[in-house]
Amino acid sequence: MKPPMFQTAYKLAYTRNAYGDFITSSTTELACHFRLITQQVSETNEQVNSDAMAWFEPDSGVKRKDIIRFDGELYRVERVTEARRLRQTQVQFIKTELLKYGNIS
Repeated sequence: MKPPMFQTAYKLAYTRNAYGDFITSSTTELACHFRLITQQVSETNEQVNSDAMAWFEPDSGVKRKDIIRFDGELYRVERVTEARRLRQTQVQFIKTELLKYGNIS
């Protein structure tokens, strides 16, 4: 079952200036489903720490280490999981685990 993607997140592309500071060079608007989740425990007692999770369309271009802005907060993508139906190769959506990130101008 695909999550509803009624929210908007922004994928940031950035560069560094002469002082080594990160400067946002462009943003891409992405439809998503976003939830603040501080911790997730699976049935195998595996504990995954994250500050939030977001689901995106498979063609969104989101990958590990990308910076995402949602509701004025910055997050770094720590893990990307491609969701497929059983015995199918087509990706239905991607799930990302996000950690809060510092400031980018």
